[in-house]
Amino acid sequence: MSAPVLADSHTVTVFQCVNKNDRQVKVTLINGQYQYQFGKLNQQPDIEITRSPKQLTQGFFQTRYADTDTGYAASQEIDFRNGAYTYTIFTNHSGSKIESGVEVYNKDKRLTKVVCVPNTVVDNIYEHLSEIPERPE
Repeated sequence: MSAPVLADSHTVTVFQCVNKNDRQVKVTLINGQYQYQFGKLNQQPDIEITRSPKQLTQGFFQTRYADTDTGYAASQEIDFRNGAYTYTIFTNHSGSKIESGVEVYNKDKRLTKVVCVPNTVVDNIYEHLSEIPERPE
């Protein structure tokens, strides 16, 4: 590939994991656009949503005074909206326990929570939070 082609096709993995049923949750940054995909591993995704950073929202929380085994707790989330549905990709740290995955909401009602197998998680959400607007209170 020539240099201009490489520059035009820049892709970064923001988040990726697989659940116990071999369903993959994936968020990539492709040429300045965030893409959420969910579906069976190594197959075409069942859901694919592409949004600009300004079309997303994020939530972030961190404390070093939590009632956990290490005293540390944090939460990092990115919301993809599609009509009445919101797909919230998350990583929660509660002391030494870490949980990652996606929660699906219809309006404000949670429909499901997909939790990832820990050793499948690639989590770079934190590095992208500054370019995504905060979730309204």
